[in-house]
Amino acid sequence: MLDQGIPALVEAYGKRFREVLPYPADFPAEKKDSYEAFSKAVTSNLFGGVGYFYGTSIVDRKFSYEWDEEEDGNNDELEKGAKLTEPKALLTATPSRSFFPRGFYWYVSFDLLGNFC
Repeated sequence: MLDQGIPALVEAYGKRFREVLPYPADFPAEKKDSYEAFSKAVTSNLFGGVGYFYGTSIVDRKFSYEWDEEEDGNNDELEKGAKLTEPKALLTATPSRSFFPRGFYWYVSFDLLGNFC
């Protein structure tokens, strides 16, 4: 079943990729395959780091170093110790490879995410 399913998924992904991100007409035709492979790798690395989490966190809002407590005059308002927070949602988008370039690709990742969803 996997021998048939994986190639079908790869082909479906390739078809969808070419629909959403068509190859530019002004790019060299002889490099189409290598550009598409590179584009798929970049897209995969961007989306590989997208995660959605929901739940509670353990937060110590009072934590401070001893030398910081002298400067803050209103530290008595917060209770010491870690507390559970209310459940919250978190959507992250961190590139899945440590060597992946940042900056421009962060913008591109959110733009592409909108096109694929």
